[in-house]
Amino acid sequence: MYIEPANVLKAFLRKTGDLELDALTSVHCEAFLPVKGGEVTNFWFKKYEALDRFFRFATSRGYMKHRILPTSMPDRPPRFIPYIYSTDDIRRLLGVPDSHYPRTCPLSPDTMRTFILVLYGTGLKLGELSRLTHAGADLRNAKLLIRETKFGKSRLVPIGKDLVSILRLYRMRHRPGVGYQRPPTILATKIGMMIRNDHADHEFEWLRREAGVLRFDSARYQPRLHDFRHTFAVTRLLTWYRQVKDVQRMLPLLSTYLGQCGIDETSVYLRMTRELLQEANRCFERYAFTEVHNG
Repeated sequence: MYIEPANVLKAFLRKTGDLELDALTSVHCEAFLPVKGGEVTNFWFKKYEALDRFFRFATSRGYMKHRILPTSMPDRPPRFIPYIYSTDDIRRLLGVPDSHYPRTCPLSPDTMRTFILVLYGTGLKLGELSRLTHAGADLRNAKLLIRETKFGKSRLVPIGKDLVSILRLYRMRHRPGVGYQRPPTILATKIGMMIRNDHADHEFEWLRREAGVLRFDSARYQPRLHDFRHTFAVTRLLTWYRQVKDVQRMLPLLSTYLGQCGIDETSVYLRMTRELLQEANRCFERYAFTEVHNG
């Protein structure tokens, strides 16, 4: 939980140079926290909060005489609304013919489709999937070893039979020829390099337009690859409701699976969709009926 604030402070040091705390002024803060046209991102507020905590500590200990952060705050950006992919969306994304892919795409059509299916079926982050090695893909035991996640920990992610088959077939189709070395990661670019996030994002942006997967609400962003993580969390919750599971008791399992510290972080991914609301209502009706009947 302290990694991101520490990185903010390091970035501030790089921006200002090696100065004594008393030599810092509001000018240094304004250069680090620019407000262009009155609009800022959520990350702007994260940087502000990290500096604010540090300066409060410094002034309370006498290392600084005055706080130098701006006193007037810009408006926060509108709340981000993730896109939840439907099964029809997935079919359309996977159904784009190979011949439609531009030659300049860094990922082959087969790699892009496999990338999407694994994200959809596991809720992994882009970087976690991109760094997945052959040694980390234990297909015999249907587990993926995800190393060095956000909190510096590793975790095992169980996967279903369908994903095991998909990854096995992909590995067979992309087996290197005689004299060629196998790429270190299980999914790789056309030239055998690890997939960078910008490679995947750029190609997916083209693919979703080609497939006609668009959103027309007031959201700031069109569907993104990261939204598969949101989709996985919502779909898992919806499945548990339909299986009449105790969802409150299952949520910690979802947090662990996604590699998070607790339910508060997981709640970011749980957007209330129409289907989820319907299942929650049915669950409440069953509970209420049982209470009345027993009473």
